[in-house]
Amino acid sequence: MVKPSIYNFIWPAEQQDKVIVFNSMTTALIELDKDCAAVLNKPGFALEELSFGDRLLVAGLKEGGFVLDDEIDELQVLKFNYNRQKYDPGRMGLTIAPTMLCNFACTYCFEQPGEGDRRDGGHSIMPEPVRQELVDFVARAAKNLKSLQVIWYGGEPLLAQDVIVELSEKFISLAAENNIAYSAYMVTNGYLADENRWTVQKLKENRISTIQVTLDGPPEVHNRRRMLKSGRGSTFERILNNIKLLLSQGLAVHLRINVDRSNMENAEELLDILEAENLKDIQNIYLGQVHADTAGCKSVESSCATTEEFTRFSCAFHRTLAHRGFKAGRYPRSAVSCSANYLNAFVIDPDGDMYKCWHEVGNKPLAVGNIAGFDKPRDRQQRMREIRWLTWEPFAYAGCLSCKLVPVCMGGCSYRAMHAGDNQPDCLEWKYGLEDYIKLRCRPTEMNQ
Repeated sequence: MVKPSIYNFIWPAEQQDKVIVFNSMTTALIELDKDCAAVLNKPGFALEELSFGDRLLVAGLKEGGFVLDDEIDELQVLKFNYNRQKYDPGRMGLTIAPTMLCNFACTYCFEQPGEGDRRDGGHSIMPEPVRQELVDFVARAAKNLKSLQVIWYGGEPLLAQDVIVELSEKFISLAAENNIAYSAYMVTNGYLADENRWTVQKLKENRISTIQVTLDGPPEVHNRRRMLKSGRGSTFERILNNIKLLLSQGLAVHLRINVDRSNMENAEELLDILEAENLKDIQNIYLGQVHADTAGCKSVESSCATTEEFTRFSCAFHRTLAHRGFKAGRYPRSAVSCSANYLNAFVIDPDGDMYKCWHEVGNKPLAVGNIAGFDKPRDRQQRMREIRWLTWEPFAYAGCLSCKLVPVCMGGCSYRAMHAGDNQPDCLEWKYGLEDYIKLRCRPTEMNQ
C-alpha cells in the first residue's frame, strides 16, 4: 500500500486543467494534470490496482515524496531528522563578536541596553587571553568535527579587524590539520569596508566569502534609521560604494533591507538606485522584518509590522524584483533547528562569555558559561539555561504537530517562542505567503503581468 504525503499542498495552476503540487517535507515541486493529481486525494491504495501508466506516475511521485509507503510515519521521520542534526557533535557553529562597539546608532538595534538588560562588558575589543581560549576551545573539539562555520558579528566586527584576521588564520589552520570543512560569513553595516586598502583583501584571504550589508531604503530614509553615532554625515553613499568594492573583489553580498511600517513604501526606491548603479547582480536582496524583541528596542514596537503585513509586502517586493530582472525568489527549504538550539553552537562576546542566541549577546545574566573553563563544571543556572535552549522543539506544541508547514518552519524563532508573547511558536511568513512564493518561483514572468 502507498499513501499521499500529509505535507502536500495543491494549488490551481495557470492552465485550468493543471495543478501545482508542493511538498514541504522534501520541498519538491511539480505541475500535474488535474486527472493525474487525483491520486493524491486518495487516502491509500495498492499499486496493483493501478494501470501501468498510473504506476509509472506514482513511481515518479514517490521520488519527490508526494506519495510514500504506508508504513512510513512522516512526523516521526521529521522528528528524527530534526534531532539528528540538532545534536550532531560533528558540526560546530560559532558566532563571534570580537567587539560590542559600534559606529552606528540604528534606531531599532536590539543590542541597545534597556531596563534590566546589561550589556556592559569588561573589554571593548576581545583581548589576547580570550582569543587564545577560543582557539583552544576549537582545537579540543577539532578531532570530532566535520564542519566549522564562523559568523563574524558585533557590535560592528570591522572595528576589530586585527582580531578577525588572527582568529581566522588559526581556525583555518586547525580545519586544514583536522580535515574539517570550514566556512565564514560576516554581518556588517558595511561602512568600514574601505577603511584601509587591505580590508577586503584580508576578508578574501581568510575565507570570509559572504558579507551581509544593510541598506534600509533610499538615502533620506536609510540615513535617518542607520546613522553614525557621531551624527555627522550620510552613511548611505559610503555603504553603497563599499558594496561595489566587495563585489568587484569577488565577494558575495547579501543585501538586507530592514522594514517596518515607517519605511515599507520606500523599499522599491532603493531598487531604482541599485539599477542605476549596475548592481542588479547582487546575489541576494531580501527584506528583514523589524521586531521589538529586546528591552533596548521597545521604542519602535508600535511601528513593527505584523508577520501577515510583512508577508503581503514581501510577496509584492519579490514580484517586483523578478519583474525588474534582479535575482529574486523566496523558496522554502527543509528547515533545521534554529542555531540557538544546536548542541555545538554558541555566540561569544569580547569577554569570552557564551550565549545560545544572537539576541542575548553581551547581556551577561543570560550567558551559559565562559570560553575559559567551559569544559569544566558550571553553575547550575548557566547549565540549566543552556539545557532549556537545547531541549526546545516545535513538536512540544499541538499547533506545530498538526501544521503542514512545520518541515519548512520548525517553529520559527525559538527566542520569540521562549521569551516573547504567550510562549507560543512564532509562525513564519510561509503561513501567509507560501502559495505566492511558490508560484513566483514557477512562473516569475507571468506573476508580473
